[in-house]
Amino acid sequence: MTTVLVVAGGLLFVASLLLLVRLTIGPTILDRSVALDVLVAVTVSAVGLYTAHTGVTYGLAVVVVLAGCGFVGAVSVARYTGRSNDHRRGDREGAP
Repeated sequence: MTTVLVVAGGLLFVASLLLLVRLTIGPTILDRSVALDVLVAVTVSAVGLYTAHTGVTYGLAVVVVLAGCGFVGAVSVARYTGRSNDHRRGDREGAP
């Protein structure tokens, strides 16, 4: 069981590092939004892994709150980019 926890924790750590790289070099706001959304999913997975390992029950409430915040954040960014031209930046530079 400990080997599985260490491997899963290591994979979550590597995934979070790769997501942070994508978050910093993402050319558009949509790339950064997807990276943040997946980072929230990785955090939810890490809290779930901790909850499964230790057996504490407050971790489930944290998972629900994080998932709700991730959903609201993703929807907010999607509504914002629907009105802006930043998501079309790669098509033509300087296009209105």
